[in-house]
Amino acid sequence: MDLGLRDKVAVIMGGTSGVGLKAAEMFLQEGAKVAVCGRNQERLDKACNHLLQFGSADRIYAGTCNVTNKQDVDAFMNGTAGALGGIDILVNAAGHSVMGYFFDITDEQWQEQIQLKYFAVIYAIRAAHPYLVKQGGGRIININATLAKEPERHMVATAATRAGLLNLSKTLSQELAPDNILVNSVSLGLIRTDQWERRRLQNAPNVEPDMYYGDLAKKRNIPLGRVGEPEEVASVILFLASRQASYVSGSTIETAGALGKAL
Repeated sequence: MDLGLRDKVAVIMGGTSGVGLKAAEMFLQEGAKVAVCGRNQERLDKACNHLLQFGSADRIYAGTCNVTNKQDVDAFMNGTAGALGGIDILVNAAGHSVMGYFFDITDEQWQEQIQLKYFAVIYAIRAAHPYLVKQGGGRIININATLAKEPERHMVATAATRAGLLNLSKTLSQELAPDNILVNSVSLGLIRTDQWERRRLQNAPNVEPDMYYGDLAKKRNIPLGRVGEPEEVASVILFLASRQASYVSGSTIETAGALGKAL
């Protein structure tokens, strides 16, 4: 199936690892151009070298960028449009979770989550919007989590800010519709990303990965009986970016193996 992504420019905020990197890889395989950013130059270089397996250097743009810094985001977006000829798709995939109960979370941790879940997205959309309009429309895909609808007490800060992002995404789908910009969310359950790998190595370094993730799926009562893989999320992202999803906006697609009970 032709997804209609050839020569489209996809900007992935947080595209140096995990779901973001896998999405960048798959966009390139579909003939799109890709821009990725990250704060760590070493990780950014590693990601770029990996992506060169799937697309030529002239179809990849990379820049160091702190997604919570407006000037950085503006510069990265302008650089992308200049290098690749515009912007058609924005994927907001940057961020990480904070574990802790309400009285354990510091003010600094709350601020960090608010910056990552709100302002990083706000800055990126503001910066990309003129370029999306210039192209006659485009797609914004915000990566979220099932926590947005079904919070857990031990992740209070992440859950609260995730819920706000879900609300923001729905509002923007209506506000940006006249510009022919479609806004959707992908809500993740447990996905085998670098973040979970770090937790595995920290908490159970001597346990085989398959056993660790199998036990995790049982503990979390995932109905499909396993943890998800980054490519399973990236496939949903590409669908939402494709011409096959031309009438899908304001939606949330859960990619969580039937985890959760929220409607």
